[in-house]
Parts: sequence; structure tokens; C-alpha cells
Amino acid sequence: MSRGAIAGIYLAAGQSRRMGTDKRALPWGDGTLGAAGLKAALRSCLSPVIVVVPPADALVWIPDALLGHDKCRLVRCTACHRGLAHSLACGLRRAMEERADAAAVLLADQPFVTSDTINALAGLYRRHRPDYAAFSCSGVPMPPVIFGSPMFPALLALDGDAGGRTLFRDPHWHGLLYEGDASTGIDIDTKDDYERATIYREEKEGRPHGRR
Repeated sequence: MSRGAIAGIYLAAGQSRRMGTDKRALPWGDGTLGAAGLKAALRSCLSPVIVVVPPADALVWIPDALLGHDKCRLVRCTACHRGLAHSLACGLRRAMEERADAAAVLLADQPFVTSDTINALAGLYRRHRPDYAAFSCSGVPMPPVIFGSPMFPALLALDGDAGGRTLFRDPHWHGLLYEGDASTGIDIDTKDDYERATIYREEKEGRPHGRR
């Protein structure tokens, strides 16, 4: 891996409790909800892209073309049931094995994140080298977030459902925010979220909701 490389950690090991079904496999455009953000990550400057999934995941939500992509690395996390922090740790350890200089954390339920957004965030990080660079909406940091390697030990020390955002409140760490469109930060947790996001996507595509 080249010096200064930023790995992607695509967190796709949640249990979809609030949705009541595997949200990663829900229809989204010409693919699935979970594949949308993964496609953006693989098209971006991130390398490799580490996909963290549950140990018994059948991977029906990932097209073969993405799963076989030369930048894609699959990690089955046996501790994912213990919370987000453990899924993050699984991905981060793999990024460290790959000798990544930084890691971009992305969520599988954010289908509006684009490769352009990821690349802009990576550019901000590379120009200024903060401890972290986060996407933000109205000044509120949210994923995707790029964490520099000095933060890796603090991220590995997190527990339960604590994500990296808990470190934003620590004055020890200096971060920069990349302000973007509010739709980029939309995450889909419930059926209502999915319905609203589907309507929004179809309106952006210029076709009435429900037309295929």
C-alpha cells in the first residue's frame, strides 16, 4: 500500500432491528440499499475498501461485481452482535494490517453518499492532516468520517454501540468538517425512513414515485 493511503471501512454488520428485515437487501434503484454506498466507496480514491459483515452473512445484497472488485476486502466480524464499536474494531484492525495511514468510516445505510463526497473529504484530510475530517450538515459531524492513524488506539478502545463520533467531544482531537448537502447524511433505519428516501431519490431522478 502506498504511503498516505486511506482505507475505507464499510460497516454492514448491523442487525436492522428497527427495520424488521435486512435493510441492506432492500431494493434501491437498479440494485440494493447496501450496495449503493459500497459502489460509491469502490469508485472513490479509498483503497482498500474493507466490508464488515456478520459471520454468517449470505451476502445476497452484494453483487458479484462488487464482491470481486480488486479493492474489496471482506471481514466477517464474530463480535458484531456486541455493538457498533466492535464492528468498527474488526474493520480497523484489517486497515492496520493493510498499513493504512487513515481510515474512512462509512455506513451501509447511507445510500446518498457519493464517490465525489468521499473524494472531497479525502482531499480535505490530505491537505490539512487533522486528526479527523468529517462530513457535516449545519455544523453537525456525521459519517462518512476519515480518522488519522493517531486516533486508531482510541477507536479500538470504544465499546458497545459507541461510534467514533463520541471522540468528537474530546478536545484532545482536532478535526475539520466538510459541509455538504443534507441528503448525503440521510441514514435509513426504519420503514418510514426507507419510504421517504425512496421518494426523494425518485424525485431527484425526475420520475414520479412508484414508476419503475
